[in-house]
Parts: sequence; structure tokens; C-alpha cells
Amino acid sequence: MDISTLIGLVGGIFVILLTLIIEGGHVSAFLQLSAFVLIFAGSIAVAITSFGLKEVVKIPEFLRGTIFPPSVDLAQTLHMLVSMSERARRDGLLVLEEEVQNLKDELMRLGIELAVDGVDPEAIRNILEDLSDSMAEHEKIPAEVFETLGGFSPTLGIIGTVMGLVHVLESLGSGGAEELGRGIAVAFIATFYGIGFANLIWLPLSNKVKNINHKLKTQRSMIVNGVLAIQSGDNPRVAQEKILSNIGDMAVRRKIMEKSEK
Repeated sequence: MDISTLIGLVGGIFVILLTLIIEGGHVSAFLQLSAFVLIFAGSIAVAITSFGLKEVVKIPEFLRGTIFPPSVDLAQTLHMLVSMSERARRDGLLVLEEEVQNLKDELMRLGIELAVDGVDPEAIRNILEDLSDSMAEHEKIPAEVFETLGGFSPTLGIIGTVMGLVHVLESLGSGGAEELGRGIAVAFIATFYGIGFANLIWLPLSNKVKNINHKLKTQRSMIVNGVLAIQSGDNPRVAQEKILSNIGDMAVRRKIMEKSEK
């Protein structure tokens, strides 16, 4: 469980409420059902237009995925690949046949199976990279849905504000200054909701999904390089460097290597 998602979402809303209270405002003044319906339901409608109902009904699942993300342990991945490289170099590729069924990662299992079957290295690379790209495209959908929701929420907020101001102007002659001020304040609640939903919920969730996807992509790159290193019979040191070749941050590389050796 990644509790940082909940901390961020709840924390952002709490800061807004705390600031409102410090300034002497009333929370009740910001509770507007019509504005909420316009921003939330309107954003969902836009997402349905953009992605179709099939994807939008998965929003609760997408949200759950940010709280319970797939496990990505780069150090463990490195350790497994280097260990298999050692065994294959010492006893031959066929010795890995017994390990294939125990591998939980589908990409790694497929790669090792292809290597054991003696498939050409270039063909293995193409197969694994194409599969990795397809998985990445599928994993982008939640981020794109959240980003779309975040992109349209402020615009819908402006629409709500304009609607509210039009209503205020229509009744301009029948109300006093106090009623006029209250009406204008209510009209701007829609903009507040639109910006709030976008910047406190939808866009942060989109960035969270992108961060998770980046880790998954890094792990898959390690697997592709590792499988090819295993097939070519590289010694463990060379295999390790090949596996980590797509990680440019040297501090991260050292951290992964140190953790994998424990």
C-alpha cells in the first residue's frame, strides 16, 4: 500500500480548509451542490466523450491502483537476473528451465523461455520490446484519463461562474448590494471547485500514475537487457552493467546494486 497518495489528497484539502478557517471564512459558504455537480459530473461527461464509457467506469480502479500500485523492486529484479546469469554461465541455459515456472513477472518468464529455446537474440529483443511498449501504452490510459479530468475541470468552473454571473445580472434590479455580493460570491465557487479538483485531485493522480509507469518501464528495460545478457553468457559483472545500462542516475544505480547484494 502506498499511503502517500492518501496523505497527499487529504493533506491538500486540509490545507485549503485550514487556510479558510485562519482567514475567518466559513466552510459552509463554499458548499455549493450545483457547482459540485457541474464540475464533477461535467468532467466525467467530458472524459466519456474522450475515452468512452468502458474506460471511465474504471476510474475507481485507477484510483485504487495509485494506492495499491504494482510492486516494483528494481534491486530484487537485478538480483534475480544476475543470479540466473551466474547459473546459466556455469551450467548452461537449459538449467533455467526449472526456474521459468517460478517466475512471477510475465515479461521475464517469456524472455527466459525464448532464451532457453535458442531464439535469435535480435528476435528476442524485438519480441520483448514490442510487448513492453504495448504494456506501457495500456498503462498510460489511467494517467491520460486523470489528466483530461484535470484539464477540463477549470474550464467547466469558468462556465459555472459565467452562468452564475448571468443569473446575478438578471436579478440586478430586484436585489440590494448585499444580495448582489452574495450572488457574485456564489458564482465564483464554481471556479474554485474547478481549480481545486484539477490541482488537488486529478492532476496529482495523473502524475502519480506516470511515476508508477516510469518505474515499471525501467524494470522492463532491465529485464530485456538481463535476458539478452543471460543468453549471451556474460559474466555476472558484465551482466549487471548491461542490466543497469538504461539507468542514468549513478546514485540510483549504486543504491540498486547495494540493495541487491544484501
